[in-house]
Amino acid sequence: MSNELMYWLEVSVITDGEGAEAVAEKLRPFAYQDGVVLEQLGDMSSLDPDALETAVTVKIYIPEHEDTPRLRRRIEEIIYFLGRLYPIPPPTFRLLAEEDWANAWKAHYHPFRIGQRIWIQPSWIEAETPDAAAQIKPDDVVLTLDPGMAFGTGLHPTTQMCLQALEELVQPGHSIFDLGTGSGILAIAAAKLGAARVLGVDVDEVAVQTAVTNTTLNHLHNLAFQKGTLATVTEKGWDIVVVNILAPVIVGLLENDGLLGYVKPGGHLILSGIIEEQAEDVKTAVTQAGGYIHKTLQMTDWVALIGRLGD
Repeated sequence: MSNELMYWLEVSVITDGEGAEAVAEKLRPFAYQDGVVLEQLGDMSSLDPDALETAVTVKIYIPEHEDTPRLRRRIEEIIYFLGRLYPIPPPTFRLLAEEDWANAWKAHYHPFRIGQRIWIQPSWIEAETPDAAAQIKPDDVVLTLDPGMAFGTGLHPTTQMCLQALEELVQPGHSIFDLGTGSGILAIAAAKLGAARVLGVDVDEVAVQTAVTNTTLNHLHNLAFQKGTLATVTEKGWDIVVVNILAPVIVGLLENDGLLGYVKPGGHLILSGIIEEQAEDVKTAVTQAGGYIHKTLQMTDWVALIGRLGD
């Protein structure tokens, strides 16, 4: 098969919101550019009496040259062992042509609300349709997104809690630093909520390109995105710093890289990507760095912390 006709292997696993996070983390190392797709499929109870009300399909894509029987067996084994801890069916494998791969993950991604005022609108679905127009309120902050293969559809509990925190905290004129920006969803939300200046940083070039595309879709001009790490950002004194990564990484940033020093006195630090049992470690790291926990948010087993640097 020539490169022009290259196929992609789609690996999909149907589970629920909680199971999806575990499956996504297990499949991520096999995925093309770490791209894991979460599709919300709605009520699956009529098909499977064991399924919870809202099913989520976790999908990854693997290029043709990496698709081997050994790889498929490895994925099947991983899901099997995960399924012994949590009810998860075996993975499904499907071949997709190159052009189908680009759009496959869009099929079940629908508009939805987060918090009181944030409305997530996929860019390929018209917001003016009667169904959407009836649900969008006059004072809603509408985020138009084309997440691409970068992580950040807004479905993940950690992303939702960050959006809720931003809705609560962002004031007109604020400066926001979003570390690990992914699709740019949090940075774009901050700008639409009134922030005067927003910087998003990610180590992944694909994520940065996706964030720039999403910024254009939302007709925003006060955002900047760059590839890099915390160390590549020299500016300090942000009103809000948001970090939605993983707890061990956050602890390292607080202990070794001076993360809290990027927050201005009286400012806020939003930390997410934290599994419940890891929360105390992150709280301790915030305290030892000279801050304190202002508020704790929780969705299922995920926790988000709002820290503050004293005035």
